[in-house]
Amino acid sequence: MDQQKTQVTESQQTRAYAAYYGLWVGLCWVASFALTMWGVKAPFAGNFGLLVGLCSIPLAVWLLRGFRETIAPLSLRRAWYMAWMMFIGAALLCTAAQYIYFAYLDNGLLVRSYSEMLQQPEMHDMIARMLPGKDVDSTINEALTMFSATPPAQLAIQFLFWNVLLATFVAFPTALFSFSRTKSEL
Repeated sequence: MDQQKTQVTESQQTRAYAAYYGLWVGLCWVASFALTMWGVKAPFAGNFGLLVGLCSIPLAVWLLRGFRETIAPLSLRRAWYMAWMMFIGAALLCTAAQYIYFAYLDNGLLVRSYSEMLQQPEMHDMIARMLPGKDVDSTINEALTMFSATPPAQLAIQFLFWNVLLATFVAFPTALFSFSRTKSEL
């Protein structure tokens, strides 16, 4: 029997490592989302969730630099592609977690929390100043009714859109901090 040598192409290697690294960045994003949802009732958790989300960018840079130093050099194009694929994987993982949360775990908690928050006098006054001439109570009730009627799948698709947009914006700066700089590229 002839055993064929499998040769991994640069593209396959980039996608494989990007998927693996995307898992770690995605877990960071899921933790950020979970802490943000917990932060609806405990503000410190929401702030910590923001910090965890922001830490995903240095984590991505660290992972790409590790790839560059131990696996293969990274041109700017390859670093961008790898970062983008990594963040897209993270976006998909985070969107799945967001769907699970809104479909099975939330049970209207977010809508109730927003309703309680919007009933506070200072919020009511702020909305009245933002929407002069409008009935504030009916506007609040209409917005909360629309949000509570939105199916979890539609919420997840909206989150996916924003996650992919974030991935696209963050990929280039991440690549700039990660690619191999040689004398010819300077």
